[in-house]
Amino acid sequence: MNTTVASPGQSLDPESTRVDQLAREILHENYHSFDVEKLELEEDPTRVTVKVKLRRRPENDVIMVEGQGVGLVDAFFNGVMKAWEDEFQSLKTISLSDFSIGSGFDGAKGRRFDALAVATLRVKNAHGVECAFERKTTSVTRSCLLVALDALTFFMNAERAYVQLQLAMKDATERRRSDLVARYRQQMSTLVLATSYASLSGKPE
Repeated sequence: MNTTVASPGQSLDPESTRVDQLAREILHENYHSFDVEKLELEEDPTRVTVKVKLRRRPENDVIMVEGQGVGLVDAFFNGVMKAWEDEFQSLKTISLSDFSIGSGFDGAKGRRFDALAVATLRVKNAHGVECAFERKTTSVTRSCLLVALDALTFFMNAERAYVQLQLAMKDATERRRSDLVARYRQQMSTLVLATSYASLSGKPE
């Protein structure tokens, strides 16, 4: 089964919509998103080194991600894994299954060199489900970087929301609020559509 997670302004498939909307509902203003402030690329015939300066909202933190790989997306993913895989255990359960670049000529004018670069990224999660992410910008490099950020942000926020529900359910259990326990369990069952959180037992936010 494939699911599609679209860039901002586009509709998501039903399952991914449920996961993302629930994560936003649970995290509220603490839902994380990223802005790209600066990108540096160093290329040789077989390897790319990428240095990306990100600004994380809502904290407004500035984070530097650096990685190496056989291309921009591979290098960026490697850098993100190095920076965040200890904090976000679910990142260890996902893998790239496909990546492609195409052209969006709708609305292009004249010689059509202003056509959009369409980056599509497929990520396989712990359940074997492929989630597809897509970005369209006027820059091939920016489309590649943003589509990777879309994927990583989706999984990061889903995990953060799951952890927050774990803490809320523990509190509800101690207070013998069976109504809340049932509600939190239902919400957690939605978030596991993103990937497995088996290693998160007792993990703080």
